[in-house]
Amino acid sequence: MRIVLIINPASGVSPLAETHHDMGESTEEMILAELRTYGIEPEVWHTTLEDPGKGLAKKAADEHVDLVIAAGGDGTIDAVASGLVKRETTLAIIPMGTMNNLAHSLSIPLPFEAACAIIAKGETRAIDVGIINEQTFIEVAGIGLEAALFPAAEELKSPGFFSIARGVINGIFTLFAYQPTRFRISFDDKKRRSYQAIQVTICNSPFYGAHFQIAPNILMDDGLLDVVIYKTFSKFEYMRHAISITQGRRIFQPKITHRRVKSLRISTDHPVEIQADGLPHGHTPAVVRVVPGALRVRVPTTNVPGLQEEPYIETNPDLETSSLNSR
Repeated sequence: MRIVLIINPASGVSPLAETHHDMGESTEEMILAELRTYGIEPEVWHTTLEDPGKGLAKKAADEHVDLVIAAGGDGTIDAVASGLVKRETTLAIIPMGTMNNLAHSLSIPLPFEAACAIIAKGETRAIDVGIINEQTFIEVAGIGLEAALFPAAEELKSPGFFSIARGVINGIFTLFAYQPTRFRISFDDKKRRSYQAIQVTICNSPFYGAHFQIAPNILMDDGLLDVVIYKTFSKFEYMRHAISITQGRRIFQPKITHRRVKSLRISTDHPVEIQADGLPHGHTPAVVRVVPGALRVRVPTTNVPGLQEEPYIETNPDLETSSLNSR
């Protein structure tokens, strides 16, 4: 069995990071040492500014690598995952970033020792991915205010007082300057509906952003996307709602429309910003669809809130502990 560890040397440097790691040689060696206790000897590839992980993952899949372990934050893991969509190579995760939302969604713990145990002893499941204007997203795509705010949110994650202060100021300015627009949305190619709204969020995973859990019971293997439309929100209500959903509450639920669909088409009165997994991706109009079971991933064998109780695919016997230890 051929295994590759794709590691981001810059992960965990944000002051907002859940865990702080010095991703130098010592941490890399600690990960490798932990993997060796399970008989796992991966090749080590490092991400770069030019290739944050997608190209490396595609290279691994093209070379028929059995398992790619992504060690880094959500940006790294999403990039690696997008390179493995519709491929036979399986993704494993060692979370080392700021929010680690995909790890939370798949019940993968933060200590790398525990994450390594899941790589060795867990099971392989197939999860869905989303596509917006031909751009893959693993977690979420946002259209409207949310997408306009993402550059400020990225500044908040940067180290240094001035970066954080600039992010706060830019975020407040964007929030209060933003105006609602008319969204025209067709769900699953049915009759188009019209909404006056500030934001449309399309979720594939339960958690994103600052641990937002925007809707209950989102599953990553149900063949559906969860669409949440923010309608008549004041700016103060929007801020209160953003805080509340990080705490698992939804105090403005009556002002939100929630649909579960396989596809949707969105147009607006004027071009509106789009983001996919935190990266800008142009403006409306948008065509969005789900690709069921397109990504193979290692998860715990116990119940995972973001997955159905019954596996979408059977456990891959080549990734059982006995197989890993014997190769």
